[in-house]
Amino acid sequence: MAQQISAYQQNLMARQNLLMTGISMTKRLQPVTGSLGDRIRIPLLRMGVMTGVTLHFSVPVTLATFDSVSPLAPYNLAQQITYTDFAGVNRTKTNGFQLWLAQAMKQGDMLGAIPQMSGGSGSAPTYNYNTNILNLPAANGSSTIYFSLYVPMAYDPASDLTGAVLTQTNVGEHYIDVQLPVSLSGADPYTALYGSATAATVAANGVTVQAFQHYIQPQDMTSANLPLLDLSTIYGFEGGYQSSANISANQAKFIDLPNNRSIFSTLVMYEENGAFVANETNISGVTLLANSNTFFREMTPRLVREQMRNIINSDAPPSCYYIGSRRQPILTQLYANVQVKMDVTSATAGVTQMISQYEVQYPSGSPLPGITNG
Repeated sequence: MAQQISAYQQNLMARQNLLMTGISMTKRLQPVTGSLGDRIRIPLLRMGVMTGVTLHFSVPVTLATFDSVSPLAPYNLAQQITYTDFAGVNRTKTNGFQLWLAQAMKQGDMLGAIPQMSGGSGSAPTYNYNTNILNLPAANGSSTIYFSLYVPMAYDPASDLTGAVLTQTNVGEHYIDVQLPVSLSGADPYTALYGSATAATVAANGVTVQAFQHYIQPQDMTSANLPLLDLSTIYGFEGGYQSSANISANQAKFIDLPNNRSIFSTLVMYEENGAFVANETNISGVTLLANSNTFFREMTPRLVREQMRNIINSDAPPSCYYIGSRRQPILTQLYANVQVKMDVTSATAGVTQMISQYEVQYPSGSPLPGITNG
């Protein structure tokens, strides 16, 4: 009697066939333009097995007066970035900076230097010769903001197609939405690229987004070349969750991880009084725990930041705390409650918040409860 192949084994075989025989392709899409305050929609095409989309941003800007730049710039120009699939599921819905930082941590590379953190007065690093790849003007005059963001679908297009999207369908549409800020300047470095004293102007329809759709074209559309488990799994980033409740000096703030998902990473940012504080002076402890009494990791902010440096060989902007769980993802369906406990040492009432993001995976069609913050 022939041995029956499991669905998991069949998926691995089909994945390997697709990676070996499928043609890796990139489609350049038409540029989309918009103005500050707009929500730009980028329609995506129906082309093979989609693995991700690269977005190139170009923003001509004139600085009449220069104050300062946000440590999150230029990536926080994308206030919210969302990929919506054919079924209407928001596979990725987060802000541009958190999306960029989590992927830098995933790849173990800074993914390009942050200009304002590499030298005095916001100067770019000396090796940044191609300024149309990454550029953040930090002096009076006219110039152009350039940066890129990658919106993933497959977990790893080169080896693991979990989450890839089969686009060969005549039903529905899929697209990426990018929410732009109303102004480039402001007092809140989370939402503004420049400090409030910077006079920055952008012409109407001056924001251009050029998308490049990456996909694998199968040699044929048979089950031998279509990893069905991969294609029926959601992979993406859920972030931009802001909470200002229950944050007080010398108290613990609990942040709930979303249920019914596999969590590959958690990113928590702490903004106090409109600033991201350096040297972890307003947090004394970071703990990952389950069911209120099972402590997975007990860390200090300094340890978390040291581990982050060891991954990307550089320092991320201040007050960002990344907890990776890639070797053994946290399966939140196994626990009643998984949380990150932040031990706060200083807080400013009314103008303090924590912002979280989760790198997740779950079967398509799973009932998912909402995300709450304790």
